[in-house]
Amino acid sequence: MLAVEGTFQEGVVCPDKPIAGRNGQKVMIVFLQEGNEPPIEDSAWGDFAQLLNDCQVHTGIGNLAHQHDHYLYGTSKHKDEV
Repeated sequence: MLAVEGTFQEGVVCPDKPIAGRNGQKVMIVFLQEGNEPPIEDSAWGDFAQLLNDCQVHTGIGNLAHQHDHYLYGTSKHKDEV
């Protein structure tokens, strides 16, 4: 999925930058309310953020994301963080 910013002018959506697409390709256009976006708590994103918060696990391992292969599969740690 590709997100593209642009403006709506005279009934036509105009992207801010050229984009690679093909004729007939389906798109989804979402109109944003300038300066009046709902707080994240009032949206599906708020529900998603809460789910992530509820599911997080504190392992005490500070480099888990960077060294996940080491902790999951027993591979050697990356050289830049031994």
